Amino acid sequence: MSDSEETPRLRVTELKKSFGNKMILHNVSFQLSKGSSLVIIGGSGSGKSVLIKCISGLYTLDQGQIEVNGKVLNSPRNPIDAMQQRGFGFMFQNAALFDSMNILENVAFGAKHALKMNHKAARDLALEKLSLVGISRRMGNLYPSDVSTGIRKVIALARTLAIDPQIILFDEPTTGLDPLMSKKIDELILQCIRSESLTAVTITHDMSSAMRLGDKIAMLYNGTLIWSGKPDKLFKTDSELVKQFANGYLDGPFSFTNSL
Repeated sequence: MSDSEETPRLRVTELKKSFGNKMILHNVSFQLSKGSSLVIIGGSGSGKSVLIKCISGLYTLDQGQIEVNGKVLNSPRNPIDAMQQRGFGFMFQNAALFDSMNILENVAFGAKHALKMNHKAARDLALEKLSLVGISRRMGNLYPSDVSTGIRKVIALARTLAIDPQIILFDEPTTGLDPLMSKKIDELILQCIRSESLTAVTITHDMSSAMRLGDKIAMLYNGTLIWSGKPDKLFKTDSELVKQFANGYLDGPFSFTNSL
């Protein structure tokens, strides 16, 4: 999927995952270079969330392999350690901030516990990452309940950056946001990808967000990547499945069985 001749930062090869007798992912393969951004679209139940959890190490693979910078990754016994060992950051759909901690403490949490920084170093790093996403030092004393859903997602982005990842996995980063806040979140994500030379994989069903965020877009359908291409090709594809989903048409070959 990447045209770069350099060793891909992330390579996923023939990944398979089942739960019981139900096949969720079937022979999923792609590769991404440093600084690139892939957006994966697809309906509910298509396997998007399972895919990024497999990549991060939160789920073990049934088959296939994942490489970061050419190194094949094994599955650690502790799934929380998996992301740190692999150089991954994960921005959860609902932000997943700790209600009992203020904003600054939330952002410093990963630096303290994953990077083993002392209190002052973690705090300084948290302030740096909050500033990067436009959150003032003064706001650091507030709690998640004091700010809007959109601002909580911005804080979650800062917290993800604070563990110094090479690759960030974004789970529906604009879900529940109005169009203006969605655009702002996307701009911040792109700014961070460029300034930090990150590699990003985003799953979303928001077509506007997908068009803004992706160097490439891929569609997952019934656990298989059925199409990939540049954003300007998404609405011009000959694939009737992709065309129907991207445009939101009710009539067409797309099966809604897994979405209901």
